[in-house]
Amino acid sequence: MLCVAAQPQQKDTTDLKVGLVLSGGGAKGLAHIGVLKAIDKAGVRLDYVSGSSMGAIVGGLYASGYTAKQLDSLFHTVNFNNLIQDILPRDSKTFYEKEDDEKYALTLPIVEGRVSLPKGISNGQNFYNFYSKLTSHVKHITDFSKLPVPFFCTGTDIETGQGIIFDQGYLPDVVAASGALPTVYSPVKLNGRLITDGGVTDNYPVEEIKKEVLN
Repeated sequence: MLCVAAQPQQKDTTDLKVGLVLSGGGAKGLAHIGVLKAIDKAGVRLDYVSGSSMGAIVGGLYASGYTAKQLDSLFHTVNFNNLIQDILPRDSKTFYEKEDDEKYALTLPIVEGRVSLPKGISNGQNFYNFYSKLTSHVKHITDFSKLPVPFFCTGTDIETGQGIIFDQGYLPDVVAASGALPTVYSPVKLNGRLITDGGVTDNYPVEEIKKEVLN
């Protein structure tokens, strides 16, 4: 689930660097918060955080400046059913949208004149809005090494199967892509590529964070 990488012990311990890897795992990935709480309590300063899927979601928030205690309180109040579904509150819908909701239990996309199956049960809009609001204080930072804690996350190009490391961009975009769990969330179009869950190709980016920590 996680890995802590550090430089070999040297005479001058002030130069010791610590990196943390947070893997995916769906809702189980929220156990990462417990680990972060223990790290904070121990007074360990993280020099780098990386993650994939749920690890990217939690790691990105921690990297943006949230403490583990704040994350624990936050995720205890989140309704994950609402985040997964693209359902707007009824009072935010027009009369016709309300009427359609009562008529149809399921909608299917039309692609090139043919009915097809959805790529995921959600386009992730509710999650994206939620994450954008939480990270609005760092929206101006596009180089993730400049975040309060340097950060990167993994993604997977759904067309080529290639693993991708994201260390720059708009944080909610790349985290949404890394956490686009297949069959649950539709792939995210990013830089002209369709990106899905980073855990598909690299659920545990240990080697990548070692390179960052040892630099």
